[in-house]
Amino acid sequence: MLRDVTTVPSEATVSAKKPQGVFYGWYIIAVAMVGAFLCGGMTSQVFFSVILKPLTNDLGWSRTEVTGAIALGTLSGGLLAPLAGTLVDRYGARVMAPLGAIAVSLALYLLGSVHSLWVFYVAFILARGLSSTTVTGVVSQSLAVNWFRRMRGRAFGMIAMAVPLGGSIGALAAQPIIDGPGWRTVFVVFPSLLLICFVLPALIVYRRRPEDLGLLPDGDREPGHGLPGRTVLAPEVSWTLREAARTRALWLLISGLFIGTLANGAVSFHLVAYYSDKGMSSAVAAVAISVYALFGAIANFVWGFLVERMSERLLLAAAMVLSSLSLGLMLPVQHAAPAIAVAAVYGMAARGEGTLVNTILAQYYGRDSYGRIAGVVSPFNSLALGIGPLLASICFDLSGSYTIAFALFSGTYLFSAFILVLARKPARPAA
Repeated sequence: MLRDVTTVPSEATVSAKKPQGVFYGWYIIAVAMVGAFLCGGMTSQVFFSVILKPLTNDLGWSRTEVTGAIALGTLSGGLLAPLAGTLVDRYGARVMAPLGAIAVSLALYLLGSVHSLWVFYVAFILARGLSSTTVTGVVSQSLAVNWFRRMRGRAFGMIAMAVPLGGSIGALAAQPIIDGPGWRTVFVVFPSLLLICFVLPALIVYRRRPEDLGLLPDGDREPGHGLPGRTVLAPEVSWTLREAARTRALWLLISGLFIGTLANGAVSFHLVAYYSDKGMSSAVAAVAISVYALFGAIANFVWGFLVERMSERLLLAAAMVLSSLSLGLMLPVQHAAPAIAVAAVYGMAARGEGTLVNTILAQYYGRDSYGRIAGVVSPFNSLALGIGPLLASICFDLSGSYTIAFALFSGTYLFSAFILVLARKPARPAA
């Protein structure tokens, strides 16, 4: 396997470089956004919420059977995350992301030809698990951590916004394909776009760290040489995984994020079915989920800028409180206009947690072991994303509606906010 070798530039080499054009890190973030848009969007709950009903009607499966695959696929991504984090710390995203995208495309092609439930499970578990680890997730996040420091929040936000944006636009684009050739055609068109638009650019553009090109994070330059441009910040302290695992803050973050993510996964996956069960048309439901994802994408970008100026911990707690309030507003909705409006508010409140959590991990623990530390957090997040839709499906099958599930999840958001407020930045480890 190829390995990106990090070379630390000499002081003369770094200081001699004058700012010329766009910082190379932004090209890397742009390619990562394309991968997250295509790959993350195609395997997200938002995207599959549009396919849920036509798929179950065509193949005769229950919603619980289908969401079982969603749960296991999401969990598989979490289980693979520690390995992916270790590998990306060692080899870089340039090796892992293209290989992962090829594997995800093959799994999605298989989804388009399924007729048995077990094949559907295998295909989706592979697609979801590999997508959330090798193209999005810890691999793309490591690029933001390594290439940026002062502007990490916006770099995280740009990558994170691409996944819900891909789900939003993908859901709208998939609907006419479903209404025309059928849902199977979706899994021919979309993975082909992933192969064409992401694999080659990633191979060409990706580099592990700015030091590989004689640069510094954020495009900064070393102080004391009289050249224009910003000076670098003080050296960043990086924790090892073992040191981070001994801190109270890490486990409070994991606990609070797990509880809040249960609701995120459930609502995003079942929102289309929830609105259509209330008597709204499939077109209105599709617009609602797309608006939810679109405003979720905007939220990631907004949170990314705010986190550079305010406490990331308090912002994350505030996002959970706002999510609880907006989900409560969703319960009495009966008509199209307020349904779409509430979906927008909920997306704005609930979909910025990824940017905030990743920024917290980077700011608390540094970049050298970021992949390993994020890889420990990811399984809990993936488990919650998988369990949430399954719990909502069970509630629906038992009661005939989603009202009880959504009301309970509104409460879990508040509990999550309380836990996250307690997760203060730990003291630096001894040398």
